[in-house]
Amino acid sequence: MRNQLSILLLLILATGVVVSCKKWQDPAPIDDPRLNNPYCNDPTAVNYNWGFPGKPDNSVCFYPSDLFAGTYSFKDTSYQAATDLYLSADSFTIYISKISQTKISIDGLCPSGEKLILTAGATYTATVDTTVGDSTTLYPGQYFCSQKDTVVGFFARDKVDSSMIYVDLYIRTDTGATVRRGRAIKK
Repeated sequence: MRNQLSILLLLILATGVVVSCKKWQDPAPIDDPRLNNPYCNDPTAVNYNWGFPGKPDNSVCFYPSDLFAGTYSFKDTSYQAATDLYLSADSFTIYISKISQTKISIDGLCPSGEKLILTAGATYTATVDTTVGDSTTLYPGQYFCSQKDTVVGFFARDKVDSSMIYVDLYIRTDTGATVRRGRAIKK
């Protein structure tokens, strides 16, 4: 008798729970004025998702190559790579041009007119592309001013001062290796 009473009570309780359940209905959407600001929705852009949530608008996007493009006054110092011995200092104008969203070319570093090609990233840095050599080459890099010299290195844009770029290049020549470090200031 006790088992029958327990079963009956459980059956009544289960029936009450099933009957009392009501399907959930979503509330009406709220019009939030903060969701009207445009944001960049292109993952290759530097400002991807800045200002999210809002309305996707890729016209506000800027890309890694946009960070570097322009004309700069470049001041550098050359050092011997092995001993860090000072060699020379120089000052001249360089021109950084946008090739694509991530590629830039630099003109003005070589008197011969050779351009340096770099790949820019969303981290405000651009690295010299390796166009000469592979994993078996002793000194891979990119030709620099002549077919005898190769260069590796990077350009880094200052995140606070948008007119400043720091340059660090390692140049391998037939007579040894030099390091060129300097700063470029946008004109």
